[in-house]
Amino acid sequence: MSPISSPSNWQPAARYPVPALARKADPLLARLDAAAAPPASTIVTLSPEAIAAASAAVPTSLRYQDLGADMLKQLGAGSVIALDHARLPDRVDNKFTLGITTRSGTQVELTLADVDDEMIYQVSSSARLDDDERKALSTLAAGFQAAIDGMAGAAPQVRLSGLTQFDSRFVQSIDFHAEVSGPEPAPQTLDFHIDDALRKARINGPDGQAEVNVDTSTLEHLGTRKQQAKAINNYLAQFDQALARGHGDKKLMSMFKDAFSDMNRTAVAEETDDFLHIPSKWQLNSDDRSALTGLSDFSASLTQTPKSSNPLKAWEQDTFSYEVSQATKLEGTSRDDRKIGQDQQSRLSAQYHTDIGKSSPPWFDGTLQTQNYEYHQVEDSARSNVSLEYRLGKLKKASLEQIAGQSEQVKTIILGKLKSDKSIPSQQSLVRDLLPSLTSYEHIKGADNLNDHVFLLGSPGEIVARNEQFQVSGHWRKTEGAVIRRQHLLRD
Repeated sequence: MSPISSPSNWQPAARYPVPALARKADPLLARLDAAAAPPASTIVTLSPEAIAAASAAVPTSLRYQDLGADMLKQLGAGSVIALDHARLPDRVDNKFTLGITTRSGTQVELTLADVDDEMIYQVSSSARLDDDERKALSTLAAGFQAAIDGMAGAAPQVRLSGLTQFDSRFVQSIDFHAEVSGPEPAPQTLDFHIDDALRKARINGPDGQAEVNVDTSTLEHLGTRKQQAKAINNYLAQFDQALARGHGDKKLMSMFKDAFSDMNRTAVAEETDDFLHIPSKWQLNSDDRSALTGLSDFSASLTQTPKSSNPLKAWEQDTFSYEVSQATKLEGTSRDDRKIGQDQQSRLSAQYHTDIGKSSPPWFDGTLQTQNYEYHQVEDSARSNVSLEYRLGKLKKASLEQIAGQSEQVKTIILGKLKSDKSIPSQQSLVRDLLPSLTSYEHIKGADNLNDHVFLLGSPGEIVARNEQFQVSGHWRKTEGAVIRRQHLLRD
């Protein structure tokens, strides 16, 4: 394969009318093959009647069906697309770009776009690709197409799992960018980056923005794929709980959950025995792993675009902001004298309007008669911390601390005037000595049970329920080190 020009010096874009791309009888791969032969013109024109008959009925999702995958397959097969000297337009309706850097330093970029009734694709490479590199790129075809299909649908979705699975022997990093136009003036965008040490996804659009960052630079505290799946499901339940409490936007939260799930599947081990084959500074034992979530460290946040739903009080905005993170520390002079700490945190801040005594939003029409409502201000936080300490190879200290606090201020407005202002704070905390459980015979039989209890709890009610589980569970011993503290205040 002869080299294609570098990404900074674009090869011209090949154009095809949308109706031609929509014909099922004309496979996309065959069309790309045909482009390899230099045509008289890369812009094919059809009659106005043919365009009008087909373009209106072709949704964005069908315009890109299979095209991204076929581009990568063509590149993997070593085909070179000969094009004329047209360039990518400055303005396009939708655009999808995949950038790949190989271990040898070669930069490859593929772009798909459409403008009006034409589809555009473009390929560039900074150097010649060898056979192994082309094969590694072609295996990303399904992942590239899934990412395109997710964002091109009527309700955009984040589908990045296929792009996280690549041959690291030949691929150094991957970048994906999607920009999709919709009914709103601002487009919906998705940016994704992955390399040996980091995974990052950023969502931005009319409803707000979200970001997920995952640190993959260390493998020491990772769990098995099964353990990670359990941890992810636990977090997704926490996100749903925060969404309901803060009356957040379901579409934005759905994209956030998709990104969080795909980015946090970093485990390489199927069974615990597989850890023996994973290089690490200190090989953690079964006690250590059962007390940790099994996830890579991460930080994630979601912030909705503020809205002023009440025309008479624009300063009473409807907002939703949520952030969550995990940080793990492995310290000590040796494996026999080490400390392990894992901290999980979340925070929710939201404001919203409801009908008085109801959860549904009120109706505002700018008149005084519709100024009967409740205005809620929510501030919640949660934390879960596990600490393990070894001396001379023996576990000497092990504890679990979980805290969840909620605060809600509710202002009741009748005919535009403040009638009541209530603050409802609630907090629960639990400190548990894990040492008797980790050193008992029961723990050997109930390691999974222990792991179920280390995940973040988002509400005081969950802390109470967890304490009750501790008291009745056969795999936990009641000790003097177990402490439960509760504070519940109601202030008018």
